[in-house]
Amino acid sequence: MLIHGFGGEKNSWLFNHEALAATNTVYALDLPGHGNSDKAIDDPSLDGFAKVILGFADALKIGQLHLIGHSLGGAISLATTLQGAERVKSVTVISSAALGKEIDAEYLRGLVKTNSRKELKALAGRLFANEGLVTRQLVEDLLRFKRLDGVQSALESILSTFLDGDQQRVVLSEKIANLGKPIRVIWGEKDHIIPPSHAALAGADVHILPNAGHMVQMEAANEVNKLLQF
Repeated sequence: MLIHGFGGEKNSWLFNHEALAATNTVYALDLPGHGNSDKAIDDPSLDGFAKVILGFADALKIGQLHLIGHSLGGAISLATTLQGAERVKSVTVISSAALGKEIDAEYLRGLVKTNSRKELKALAGRLFANEGLVTRQLVEDLLRFKRLDGVQSALESILSTFLDGDQQRVVLSEKIANLGKPIRVIWGEKDHIIPPSHAALAGADVHILPNAGHMVQMEAANEVNKLLQF
């Protein structure tokens, strides 16, 4: 199951889904407040999103699953593993939140507040090592999403539970390391949103990919897809 990050959608996995589907049954969903999902969020905390993931699996009658989460989706994957450990075969986190305090809070708040095409393009540039990958279509899609009714409120509600000042409120690294689950960590060496130093999770299979930023699953898709084979 593929879980996207803050302000993202299921198409954040556009370069990964097909490669994974060659050998696995793969699900990618839009989290509440994102994509085509309802913009109302009953519980915007990590635990609330974890309940959504487990409920999604229940609705599709999925017993056990491999969780793969990017950024906020990584934090949700960790919270889901803590909440329903018996359901999770393994967890892979990519440029994940909830593994340390530091984060680019300015980027997060800017993403929530702005509806300016120029400002969104500049913010999106922080996601990549190569800012040339910020296409006109990417910016237009982001702008279209931001202008949907309920999006601003949804993103604000998530940030209210996620940030403590300019830092992450919740760190799950110690709890997750004690679960005895197979954990893989993938990070872009040039991540400007969450420091690659957060990848140092005890007992995990850690991979730092050069010349890639926060959206490493897009920027280094071939390498990431090889690492995601089960």
